[in-house]
Amino acid sequence: MNDNIQLSVIIPVYNTQEYLERCINGVLANKGINMEIILVDDGSTDASPSLCDNYSSTYPFVTTLHIPNSGPASAKNRGLDIAKGEYVAMIDSDDEPKSDMFVRMIGEALNNDADIVCCNYLERYEDGTTRTFDYTHNTTVLDHYHGVESFLMKKKIYTQCWTKIYKRQMLEQFNIRNVEGLKTDEDFIFNISCFVHANKTSIIDEPLYIYSMRETSLSKDYFNKDIDAYIDNRLLRFDIVDKEIRSFAHENLKHAIFNKLFYSNELLGRIALFPSHYRDKRTKSVLRYMRRHLIYAMSVHRAIGFSILGCLMLLLPSSLYMRYRHSKLNL
Repeated sequence: MNDNIQLSVIIPVYNTQEYLERCINGVLANKGINMEIILVDDGSTDASPSLCDNYSSTYPFVTTLHIPNSGPASAKNRGLDIAKGEYVAMIDSDDEPKSDMFVRMIGEALNNDADIVCCNYLERYEDGTTRTFDYTHNTTVLDHYHGVESFLMKKKIYTQCWTKIYKRQMLEQFNIRNVEGLKTDEDFIFNISCFVHANKTSIIDEPLYIYSMRETSLSKDYFNKDIDAYIDNRLLRFDIVDKEIRSFAHENLKHAIFNKLFYSNELLGRIALFPSHYRDKRTKSVLRYMRRHLIYAMSVHRAIGFSILGCLMLLLPSSLYMRYRHSKLNL
């Protein structure tokens, strides 16, 4: 195989035998670029391991790693450890890249020497129906400041790793890896570490990736299963964002505050389902942060999901505020 590999596509695999071939074939359909595919079987117990081995034996540029079940973050890291491409993609094994996704993203990356290239996506449901989000067909190139701003302010840059390719040199230079053991917020944490170091980001605002909406998805309703881990992961995310922004993108501090207010609102809405956590010190710490930034929250209340009244209710004692949030739930 030519050593000049343009793209390494890393695919963590865990019990997705029904979808895996569709995913890999979608990658293979991207003709005209020199790529390698790294399949990381994360201790699957179905037919996925043998499917991975079949692709490896058929295509010399497909490598399969079999590891004990460790979670998607660990699987991605094992793939990153051996990736040789100029750029790296990390996609889910139950999803499907379109046949021109990587061709277009690599073209954009090479034309503009971008550190990150992003795209839009569509959702596909189990009954075959799909849903797209607003997209413009435009391609935009952003500098460091505007790349961080767009990511934190949710401007055409999505949280997920699978809507992006990354320059591997940047990942290696700044030792950017996935935080192992997380089941929520791991993509955001990985991405904030990337964007604060990216000098140039390109956005192809078209749905080039097909995300599968499955009832058995690993991340679906994880907060209902382990609210304590969910809260801890979200607070870790907040701490990492604060550290990264203050260290490498201090000019984006207000954008980071917006992002934390937006996701604090989401977090409180989920904690509202668990009355035993209303007096939790972690809940109180989130409320204290929102109160400290109340004036700014009121100025952007619609964008972060609040009404003016909702902002003012933050001044209530913590337990009373959480009861108020519970009353707003559609149970």
